[in-house]
Amino acid sequence: MNGVTYSGYLRLPELLAAIRPLSSPRDRRVHSAEHFFIVAHQASELWLRHVLVDLDLAVHAVDDGRPETGTAVTARAAGVLRLLADHVGLLRALSPRDFADFRGLLGQASGAHSGQFRAVRRVLGLEDGDGPLWTALVTAVRGSGRTVADLYATADDGDPLFRLAESLIELSQAYWTWQMVHVEVVRRSIGTARGTGRTSGAEYLAGRLGAPFPELWEARTRLHESSTVPLPR
Repeated sequence: MNGVTYSGYLRLPELLAAIRPLSSPRDRRVHSAEHFFIVAHQASELWLRHVLVDLDLAVHAVDDGRPETGTAVTARAAGVLRLLADHVGLLRALSPRDFADFRGLLGQASGAHSGQFRAVRRVLGLEDGDGPLWTALVTAVRGSGRTVADLYATADDGDPLFRLAESLIELSQAYWTWQMVHVEVVRRSIGTARGTGRTSGAEYLAGRLGAPFPELWEARTRLHESSTVPLPR
């Protein structure tokens, strides 16, 4: 026995102690609502941490000539983003009245300030130009003497690079869905009120919507634009 316990391995005392609502525990309704709000956001940050770990592994795997590993961990990251969409959707259970009663305690704290969220956007190519994941795919495809358009022209399910490209499509869709749900939840919670981080709230979030890897979506579009389907006689 090495003495490792469940609680110790997961650092549960420290983790649970980090849930510290600012509202008075005497007001059970508001305190419970704020507790729910904090747990939802802390859990999101934990999952974002893992998304970054997986995407970093995916980039290195593709760069090292192991696209199959890149595909597997990218698919796992997409699964986490789909989980985050469901996770954010839970905030629909936070009533506008309850949120309004503790929102003032947040000061300028806002999800818009999440460093990990911005880091995910950079990896996905939504900040500061092409992200490392897209660059890794393009480099690998060029190394095989092809273009991304060629991958979709053949659409060979046995091609590791095509499967990698499709895993990026899954990641793109999962990210888009997560952000759409977030916009809807914020609009439901605060209407057209300004965000806590001095943003325009739901309008600000909607303006930042974007699907990563637009070139992959364009490749799909070109397939249909170039195909000719004979009309029935």
